Amino acid sequence: MPTENEVRVLKILSAIEIPPTAGQTIQSWGNEAVTVVCEAALGTYPGLRPKVRNNAVALLGWMDHQQAQETVPLLLNDSNSDVAIRAMRAAGRQKNEAGIDKLAEMLNLKGTEPLLAAEAVSALLTIGGPEAAAAVAAYRAANPADLPHRGSRAVISVLSESLPPGSVP
Repeated sequence: MPTENEVRVLKILSAIEIPPTAGQTIQSWGNEAVTVVCEAALGTYPGLRPKVRNNAVALLGWMDHQQAQETVPLLLNDSNSDVAIRAMRAAGRQKNEAGIDKLAEMLNLKGTEPLLAAEAVSALLTIGGPEAAAAVAAYRAANPADLPHRGSRAVISVLSESLPPGSVP
């Protein structure tokens, strides 16, 4: 039988629209409630609808609890691109430096989808700091012949937003 916190958290995660304050609300319910969000995001609940898992991953970005911070990097390379994108956005929102290496690795893989590469760049730019900036600079200098996603419109658009006007991405 589910605990009261499991019921409350899963009810929030099943909602059509989740307010950004839901993360702080869940954190106020304690560690068990945060664990439910993290476990849902990781997909460990059997039979969980994809929407609920996606909502859990997105909600992690609004949480500053240590467990939420540790869960986000685990989701960056998820085989489900919807989960991976939400995890990248959560990493950026949290300014989660623990995910920088995984994001940089993703940018160095030839087979990375252009949308995932664009989201990884965006996350790195949002996280900021010297390590993230170095990863973006190295990617910016990469040859599109070696990394096809580097030449995609989505990536070029994200890279150009981070430059002063008139610069080349």
